[in-house]
Amino acid sequence: AFAFSMNKATYDKLPPDLKKVIDNNSGLEAAAMFGRAMDEGDKAGRDIAAKAGNNLVTLDAAETQRWLRTASSVESDWVTEVAKKGIDGKKLASEARALIAKYNR
Repeated sequence: AFAFSMNKATYDKLPPDLKKVIDNNSGLEAAAMFGRAMDEGDKAGRDIAAKAGNNLVTLDAAETQRWLRTASSVESDWVTEVAKKGIDGKKLASEARALIAKYNR
């Protein structure tokens, strides 16, 4: 999944010509394009690593969950930090995950 985001207040302050540049290079189509490019880059990186003799490991479901639990503190810290700026980070993260799940096909 790939997300391109910008602070709405900052976007609103841009002149129309710059908004047009952003609008023409963002959205679902652009996200899909960037996602494909990232996937291709990931594949190339994996191929290079495998060719170099590195051991590539795919986490099983239990290990993936362990990593997600461990990393959850990063999100918690971020939610706390953005709350200081008046942003509902928990809601934003939840909405981002829902959109990623919806468009991650």
